[in-house]
Amino acid sequence: MHRCHGRPRPFSAMMYRHDLGAEILMEHALSPRSTRVHMIAGGLLAAIILWPNAGAAEGALAVGLPSDVAKDGVAMGWVINSANEGSARAKALEFCLDFKEAPASTRALCKVVQTFRNECVAIALDPEAGTPGVGWAIAVSMQTAEQEAMAACLATAGRDRQKFCKVTVSRCDGK
Repeated sequence: MHRCHGRPRPFSAMMYRHDLGAEILMEHALSPRSTRVHMIAGGLLAAIILWPNAGAAEGALAVGLPSDVAKDGVAMGWVINSANEGSARAKALEFCLDFKEAPASTRALCKVVQTFRNECVAIALDPEAGTPGVGWAIAVSMQTAEQEAMAACLATAGRDRQKFCKVTVSRCDGK
């Protein structure tokens, strides 16, 4: 409440309208409760807008891919929901370099191949050692990422090993 000419009045909101070339000043009363609700809502909206990386999530995929996957294996590292792109890149590379199933020479080839936000990563491979089938994909939906990763695995597996390709990783960032 505030006073106008000695009488208590509820808080009011004033708005200017510029319709049809005329300027009109409109005023409507706000109760203390609705004023409080508006202030809280405004504060929450400001916090959401100004919060650094609010709702943001970053992902990255790192791969160590030698010329002969059947002989030298493959190393991979991925991360989702990191605070920022830099930490996503660093973690994915770290996981790739620590991929114990691949020899050191293959892990040394690790590099970040893609970063992403609010997308899905999928990895498909032939789990049998000494086989070339491997594929990965990043896409807007998990289903699309899985399909694309499988297609890449099938393309590299060779006709006699295609039936063994399977999706081994399928995760979505920020979802």
